[in-house]
Amino acid sequence: MADYTSEDMRLMGGVPGQQLFIYRSDDDIMAITTGDYFNDAVEDYNLDTGDIIIVCSGATMADSIDLLVATNTAGAVSVVNGS
Repeated sequence: MADYTSEDMRLMGGVPGQQLFIYRSDDDIMAITTGDYFNDAVEDYNLDTGDIIIVCSGATMADSIDLLVATNTAGAVSVVNGS
């Protein structure tokens, strides 16, 4: 089962609403971009609308590199793959 892990996310810089993160996971990108995968990142990292997440994903955590843009609606986070 795909699951967000806070230890796999790093803040690279910015301010709320304009933050840049890198996230590494062995989950595939389809699982990461589905549903409310990043909801816990709202509390962990103040993830907000407009934040950008560079995702390195797949079995080796380097099978796919994608650029996601987050939207936070009352704590429910959705992402759009901008790659």
